[in-house]
Amino acid sequence: MNSSSEKIKSLTDLNYINKRDFNSIADQAIIAYKLLCALIKKSKDISTHNSQFTIHNSNNKNGFTLIEMLIAVSILAIMAVAISVFFVSLYKEQGSDVAKIKRIDVAGRTIESMSNNIRKMNRAENGIFPLEVAQEQALVFYADIDKDGLTERIEYSLNGTLLEKKIIESGVGLDYSGAETTAVIVEGVRNGTEPLFKYYDENYTGGEFEISLSEPVNVTNVKIIEIILDLNADEKHLASPFRAETKIHPRNLRNFD
Repeated sequence: MNSSSEKIKSLTDLNYINKRDFNSIADQAIIAYKLLCALIKKSKDISTHNSQFTIHNSNNKNGFTLIEMLIAVSILAIMAVAISVFFVSLYKEQGSDVAKIKRIDVAGRTIESMSNNIRKMNRAENGIFPLEVAQEQALVFYADIDKDGLTERIEYSLNGTLLEKKIIESGVGLDYSGAETTAVIVEGVRNGTEPLFKYYDENYTGGEFEISLSEPVNVTNVKIIEIILDLNADEKHLASPFRAETKIHPRNLRNFD
């Protein structure tokens, strides 16, 4: 996708745990450790030497009282819980980052593959106009995508959250009456009722607020095709979909009136 008219938006939605965050956590752990030592020392200072609950060391008469032990165990338990919560949060954050990277990669490859095929749009072997159907959630056109010298009938359409590609070869009679093959090219599409495709005529100037052609679209007026893909293939880690979009100028559409 090197054309200036093509773009993938929202590539800055990654959020990583950086080195400064880890240094901050380490500093807090050291402070907690020093606090624990100070509390134990303080409790030893205020405890009486004749406490019946004193636990003596075999080599030293100064031992830890039961209260001191309870305080120490309580603080250690609190620290253990805090550290556990941190690492669980870190694991979830990393899982979210991995899911975001994967989603961006899948969206980019899907957009690129669709764009490359749409650019190859050409008249059908039986003379039909290169673009047959131009709807918000379905696009049908003719192109030689397998480089066999004959154009195939290609359909991109949504089936729930699945984006499907359907292909019919021209066949012996060049009438596209053969069997249709269907492949799912990406899962987790979240466009819903929103357009997957938009279409523009020769008056399109590239403005941000350009109005697309309204349905039913006259295919002979289409000069630019826009793809808007809302993708969220990992709902376990990601709440909102990632949007990838691009505009394609099929050069062969400019050769037909």
